[in-house]
Amino acid sequence: MVLMHFVRIAFALTLLGILLVPASLAENSAEQLAVLRTIQPGDEKAQQAAAKTVRQLSTAKDIELLKVLRAMKGATPLGKNWLLGLANTLHRNPKAATNEELSAFLNDSTQDPEARYTVFRWLTDSDDALRTKLLESMLEDPSLEIRFDAVAHAILKSEGADEKQWRRLLDSARHPTQTSAIIEKLKAVGVTVDMAQHMGFVRTWKLIGPFDNVGSDKFNVDYGVESDWAAGKVNESYTGKNGQASWLEHTTEDAEGQVDLAKLFNNEKGCIVYAVASVNVPSAVGCEVRVGCINAQKVWVNGREVISNEVYHTGMQIDQYAAPIQLKAGENQILVKICQNEQKEAWAQNYAFQLRLCDETGKAIALKP
Repeated sequence: MVLMHFVRIAFALTLLGILLVPASLAENSAEQLAVLRTIQPGDEKAQQAAAKTVRQLSTAKDIELLKVLRAMKGATPLGKNWLLGLANTLHRNPKAATNEELSAFLNDSTQDPEARYTVFRWLTDSDDALRTKLLESMLEDPSLEIRFDAVAHAILKSEGADEKQWRRLLDSARHPTQTSAIIEKLKAVGVTVDMAQHMGFVRTWKLIGPFDNVGSDKFNVDYGVESDWAAGKVNESYTGKNGQASWLEHTTEDAEGQVDLAKLFNNEKGCIVYAVASVNVPSAVGCEVRVGCINAQKVWVNGREVISNEVYHTGMQIDQYAAPIQLKAGENQILVKICQNEQKEAWAQNYAFQLRLCDETGKAIALKP
């Protein structure tokens, strides 16, 4: 009785995000699924309990494939991985769910995008006709994985298409590679599209630096720029690593909005550069700020820190880091802190960043000139 009382209390706390109950202590499959949804990295005991629970659930009498798929919505990334593994195991049982039930789940766009894409693959991997039929109606699907496949399918079928057809595909595309490919197709029919503008990259910045980062231990040091910027009283110059540092205005011409700080600051090592930009939106809007950066970086929007990653030279890609933000109508201020270390290897010489503003699907938000 004492143990069961503890389990009920602990499970309730788990749902509040206060405590993670070992999944093996949950009483039934519904509770076990709820606990799996909350698993966070770094908890070795929870990982071991989760593995045991997934094995138990794979043969439990009261487990249902659709319940597992629905549980993926809102789960932690690690929790979603456990649930997806369980779903794949359950799906091997031909009685797990009918195609009609799976189709209904796929058609419910409010469900988890990854779960829906998994169901899409289950339904179409051995049915090319169904795959074609579905993809032709999924160009605007909220699941980016499904949308990617739909756009890829449409590109293959659109050889010889006119401007209107390519523009429609461009509006649907979200992946940078597909966007670039469609822009090339438009170019071939005499239409020029600015990729950076289309994707919402901020291109015009005021830069200042370099500031000292020798030892790579100044990530949290404020050289006055951060506090002054937050207070709205930025100075014309600051004491930098090599003397007085003044602001430099720079507009990148890169199609993917990259700002090459190594080039602009003479390949300085062990340093920090700040970048500020002002963006004007016609009305208040919730969106995302997305950053690609091969160096350690912080981002503030309207005085609030929204991104912070103290990592160096782990690669760089579009939308590498993202955070939800709220922009107010009119002018909004962005501050980026980009830190370079002192590594001398050839692969560690890059010092650059890119930043864009878009909705949750990756579509650029409207900006005023």
